[in-house]
Amino acid sequence: MNNIFSKSRVEAFSDGIFAIIITLLVLEIKVPHISEHHSAQNLSYALSGLLPKFIGWLISFFTVAVIWVNHHRIFKQIKQIDQGIFWLNALLLLWTSFIPFPTAVLGDYPGNIASIVLYGAVMSLMALSFFLLRLYLIRKKGLLEESTDLMSFRTGTMYSLLFGPVAYLTGVGLGFIHPYFAFGIFLGIPLYFVFSQSRTSSSVNH
Repeated sequence: MNNIFSKSRVEAFSDGIFAIIITLLVLEIKVPHISEHHSAQNLSYALSGLLPKFIGWLISFFTVAVIWVNHHRIFKQIKQIDQGIFWLNALLLLWTSFIPFPTAVLGDYPGNIASIVLYGAVMSLMALSFFLLRLYLIRKKGLLEESTDLMSFRTGTMYSLLFGPVAYLTGVGLGFIHPYFAFGIFLGIPLYFVFSQSRTSSSVNH
């Protein structure tokens, strides 16, 4: 295996994985089956039962979208890819590709603390892999574009730890108090990245 990998091929491979993950997420929402096909009341009741699954899908959809955006931004700052970046990126894709499973479990068992712990743990590992990727680039500055603001990059790396693994584990902890608190944190994390006005190409990355 060569020490230097094609940046365009790694990005294309990553984009393909993200697209598949987004598709798999929505496939977990199944059409409900009712015995009385002409009963609007029964169908409405069955659809309302899908609300936890819909909320779980919504949270994970925005999360994966944010992951893709931040992945794109960080790769714009990378000049070349060595084995370290390749495998850390593979680690990120590994945990991201697993997101549909805890999302499905959370949708089926929204009030079960075990499902909340599973979801938060997988998201924490995904976010940690992003932090490790950034940390690796800080230690190997030569892999970054010369135009990269290293001070901002270091600051963004620390924020990626706080608004990544730390925030998700906080959500897990609050889930022991009430599941809604965990749902709020899990949804709040991607929304923060979506609406934050202070984001730049080298700021917080998920």
